[in-house]
Amino acid sequence: MSEQEAKKFVIAMIEAGSNIAAIGRIGYVTVEPVDPTDEEAWHRIGRVAEAFGDVSHLRQDIIAYLHKIGRVEEI
Repeated sequence: MSEQEAKKFVIAMIEAGSNIAAIGRIGYVTVEPVDPTDEEAWHRIGRVAEAFGDVSHLRQDIIAYLHKIGRVEEI
């Protein structure tokens, strides 16, 4: 179930305009939009984060899914 929840979270963030990406295998970033000047994207990303609430229990699944879809920044 957590894999599906992680996938839903990542997809919702991407659809909101987030430039979500894994940071190696240690974490991920969600806050900044693909276009940092897109004010509405900032609000959409915030609403998604609020709707999902605390996703810390999905951290490893989110990182794994981001790797699977190629959204990774190596450190």
